[in-house]
Amino acid sequence: MTSQRNEWCDEYETLPVQGIELIKQFTQCQLHACLAPKQTHLQKAEEPQYLVGWGSFLRRDGKPFQQGDLVSQAEADQLLRMHLQQVSLPVLKALPHWYDLNKNQQGALLSFAHSIENDRSILSPRSLLGIALHHRRWYQVPTILSGYYGPNPSDYIAYRRQEEAKLFLAEIRSDSYTVINRSRLLGLSKPPLMGQDVQQLQTVLVERGYEIDVDGIFGPITQWAIEKFQAEVGLPIDGIADVATQRILFARALFMSTPYLIGSDVREVQSLLARIGYAVNVNGIFNLRTLQAVVAFQKYLGLPEDGILKGKALARLLYLPTAATVS
Repeated sequence: MTSQRNEWCDEYETLPVQGIELIKQFTQCQLHACLAPKQTHLQKAEEPQYLVGWGSFLRRDGKPFQQGDLVSQAEADQLLRMHLQQVSLPVLKALPHWYDLNKNQQGALLSFAHSIENDRSILSPRSLLGIALHHRRWYQVPTILSGYYGPNPSDYIAYRRQEEAKLFLAEIRSDSYTVINRSRLLGLSKPPLMGQDVQQLQTVLVERGYEIDVDGIFGPITQWAIEKFQAEVGLPIDGIADVATQRILFARALFMSTPYLIGSDVREVQSLLARIGYAVNVNGIFNLRTLQAVVAFQKYLGLPEDGILKGKALARLLYLPTAATVS
């Protein structure tokens, strides 16, 4: 019996936790059996069916729930995982390159599959989603998810689709400027600051063309390089690598490429561009509309209109209050 229980637990560990949490966010858990709405399940009028937990019709032994049945929270969670394992996951595994997706991407699709079980055509290998996955066009998937509401959309479904698209985008690549060590400001001091964070700072400065030693010691030459960088991007010149300076220094350049750049950094700059009036979709995908907004922003600043968001343009967008406002 213990061996069977362990096998059952191990089996369900393969489900992406991120997807399960998203499902729970948008699904109401009922520990008491309640009559299932007819629109959620095909049923005969003389054979009412009852839902329990996160939407389970059947017990673990396969028997249907009856009026008055009660389960614990742990049992409700187990039933959800069992349903996902037996019903949703086999459909997802049939999609092209399922095993090439990371856990966040798999989790987004798991939540998506859970909410459209009566409309499986969208999850077929020949659907728009299946074709995008077949060609490894990961950047197209969030748009497909966020644009599908199904035949009977409820009030919250658009928000759920946005959250699924956001989860799919999460951690596709590491946005370095969002994960750098900001536990302390880096500047000239006595005794001098030393450590891995100083060494990382110096390494990036060298990559940007500043001739300094990468020795992990914040000395006058490192301070000089920081001052030069701050002057170059238009930040206050104080020689201190504060959060703003490090963020711009460590940020990747954003531009239109094939495949499109995607990530939380793209989403953030899109949000800022939209906030000041530029026509751009906030979807985390650096597409043509985002390129056009960046070029317009560069034109306003009097910078080269190359469509590459970095350095001074990025600093102006993220930190300086004089950013363009579209009238």
